Amino acid sequence: MKIIKSLLVVGVLLFMPITAVQAQLPEVTKQMPQFETVSINNADAEMLAQLPGIGKKKAQAIVDYREENGEFKSVSDLSQVKGIGKKLLAKLEGKVSL
Repeated sequence: MKIIKSLLVVGVLLFMPITAVQAQLPEVTKQMPQFETVSINNADAEMLAQLPGIGKKKAQAIVDYREENGEFKSVSDLSQVKGIGKKLLAKLEGKVSL
């Protein structure tokens, strides 16, 4: 009987931390910022500069390229902008749209 009680107590103790974490998940997800994609065809330089790897100069270069050449037809067209290569495009994946 003592063995059964001991196993029961150990079992309850093992699952308590998991239950506590699961109870906190909805609260944590509420606190996480929700990201929307940034339209490379509509965003101004200030908004583009907030993207990872894009500073003020690259953001302005994107806007200048768009004004000179028209709207981007695909996100990969960003590689035509000076200073934007494959690595930066990979960083921007899921964060930019047309």
